Amino acid sequence: MLHNNKKPALWRARTLLLILVGLLSPTTSLHAGETLTLLTWEEYLSEAVIERWQAETGVEIRQVYFDSGDKRDEILAKPDHQIDIALTELISSTRFGARGLLQPLDEPSLAKLHRAAPRWRDSCGRYSVPYLWGTLGIAYRSDRLDFVPHSWADLLKPARPDEPHIIMMEDHEDILASPLILLKHSINTSDNDELKAAFELLVSQSEAVLTYEYAITALRSQRHLDRADMALAYSGDQQVLNQVEGVQGEPWRYVVPEEGTLLWVDCLSVPSIARNKPLAYRFLNFLNRPDIAALNAAELGVATPNAAAQALLPEEIRADLTIYPADDVLARSQVYEMRPLEATQTRRRIISALINAHDAR
Repeated sequence: MLHNNKKPALWRARTLLLILVGLLSPTTSLHAGETLTLLTWEEYLSEAVIERWQAETGVEIRQVYFDSGDKRDEILAKPDHQIDIALTELISSTRFGARGLLQPLDEPSLAKLHRAAPRWRDSCGRYSVPYLWGTLGIAYRSDRLDFVPHSWADLLKPARPDEPHIIMMEDHEDILASPLILLKHSINTSDNDELKAAFELLVSQSEAVLTYEYAITALRSQRHLDRADMALAYSGDQQVLNQVEGVQGEPWRYVVPEEGTLLWVDCLSVPSIARNKPLAYRFLNFLNRPDIAALNAAELGVATPNAAAQALLPEEIRADLTIYPADDVLARSQVYEMRPLEATQTRRRIISALINAHDAR
């Protein structure tokens, strides 16, 4: 098994070859000078993939970043956002689709969609296509902690409760998943007592929290570098955190707690007001080409839903349990389901209260 998502020399050579082949391909002048705007997480599209796309089409990729689902939703709700493709998930894409803000998938225009198994397509619904998937867990500095986290309690009931050293996240869905799982509740609960118990657990943890931000965003800003040693994170984030810090030995590692986790599926959607829908669909097909999907997944250290792409990956990557979890981990995992809008609004109020109280200290 690979540790810390380090790619083997064979795959690095393969990656360089793919880039070289792409750069030698003739640019398609039909779209030269055009720009395709993506709304996505930071560091969530391989630079090698961007170079391949731009070499083949002449179309520039412009990325607009968000660091929480709430921030993403604020952008998509604007009537003049100028986003061509947005990173979404089932709940947000279904709600925005019902409001007419996302275009239902034009499946005949997505010739490559069949390469994703029905499980992943169903996880994105009728307004989006599967992009990447993974788990929620704990990223930790192996050189600063004298133990390996194995439970959500290690993050939520830290041994140093009064010393700020943990990075959480602002997202009202994912930040609540860990306390709900630790308390043996469904991550989809709408029960106010269960949500209150999760909130109280987060409040009791808050004195140990440095910031409520996406860990990559927080550390890239050069804040908290000397104090952060644990973070609520997604599979693959540890690879970027090591690059951000530039420290020797890649000390950031990742673990899925023993109680189970959130199994997330990220999707891509086309807004109804996208300026060039045919070009957006061409990009979605491009991302689902097996060679491109494999290159993207390997570069990011994240699991691909594209079965043909997964088959192209070296055995070391397919056997990396931080990327492709064991069956028993998947069996203990939960996925988000649709819930009443009022329940989502309750979650937003809970997290706003938590963060406001922390920032007021």
